[in-house]
Amino acid sequence: MKTFNQIAQELLKIPAGQVRDDITPKDVPDWDSMNYLFFISELEKEFDISFTMDEVLNAKSLGEVKNIIKSKGVAL
Repeated sequence: MKTFNQIAQELLKIPAGQVRDDITPKDVPDWDSMNYLFFISELEKEFDISFTMDEVLNAKSLGEVKNIIKSKGVAL
């Protein structure tokens, strides 16, 4: 099973050891709309959860994405 950080590193091209909760799209060149959707899709598959459209659109940082996952009962 992949971790949140591994998925972020793989799909958003964040270097290992640099995944932080305060990272936003402006900090990551590869965080465009398409890669973000791939990232969300991979999280849904890996953690067997579903994001609502509001959750996808309103998460502004990696920390906010993590909080949504945790709110669904997944320990990260």
